[in-house]
Amino acid sequence: MKTNYKLGGILALIAAVIGIVGHYVLFFQFYQAGMHAEAAEPGCEILLEWVHPLLANMGLLAAALFAVSSYGYFSKKRWAFALSVFGLILTLLGSFFVNIPFMAAGLPPIYFILFFPYTILYFLMMILVERLSWSRTLLALLTGICYILCWMNGIASTSRMITIGADLFTLVQKLHFIAMIGWAVVTAGILLKPREWQRVLGLTAGVTELIVGIPLGIVTSQELGRFSLFSLAPIVSLALVVILVWPGLWKKWTHFEMSPE
Repeated sequence: MKTNYKLGGILALIAAVIGIVGHYVLFFQFYQAGMHAEAAEPGCEILLEWVHPLLANMGLLAAALFAVSSYGYFSKKRWAFALSVFGLILTLLGSFFVNIPFMAAGLPPIYFILFFPYTILYFLMMILVERLSWSRTLLALLTGICYILCWMNGIASTSRMITIGADLFTLVQKLHFIAMIGWAVVTAGILLKPREWQRVLGLTAGVTELIVGIPLGIVTSQELGRFSLFSLAPIVSLALVVILVWPGLWKKWTHFEMSPE
């Protein structure tokens, strides 16, 4: 089915405006408040001082990608979709994770007012503009969620290394980011052009996160006496590993045609 270029251009333009206006307004309103929140847990001030601007930069870069993508859609260029995919991957991370340290610091998770519209735009672009199947769209969303959760584990491990210096966090910190990059590439690949190597990369990213995430989740859950958010990434990774090794499921859900050996 043909791409709906006009709708794609409109949606990409809306995404660009949301990113530009939203990140400027929210950053200037909450950056200083986040760093000086009295309820901040150990390490939150680090995340809110350094990671908050980084995520805002991701959001603004995504807005630039959306703006150029809008031009591409209105000009009926195929590269427009790739820019929108890269923009969505950046902005969904940029508008989601910052809410976690905000809530830990006793502040409202205000960036969800950007995250939820972008999630809606994601579905509209995949289903109505590019006419992708629901299975492909949902699989990419799940790998995208895992990409965000691996980032969360990596950043939280970095914060713990600085504040308490536990050896376990030092050991596993970098591998969370490696798993994150793997899932980001797989997410883009599923949406743009599914290939067998992406399935292998997803398996590698998933197993990596299981190796470093399960011990981290167990240890932190024992320390907290409750479920640890460090457990989310390995749980989702396990679900994805099962999906990726299930015979024929990758081919069926992505509509990937394997070349004859």
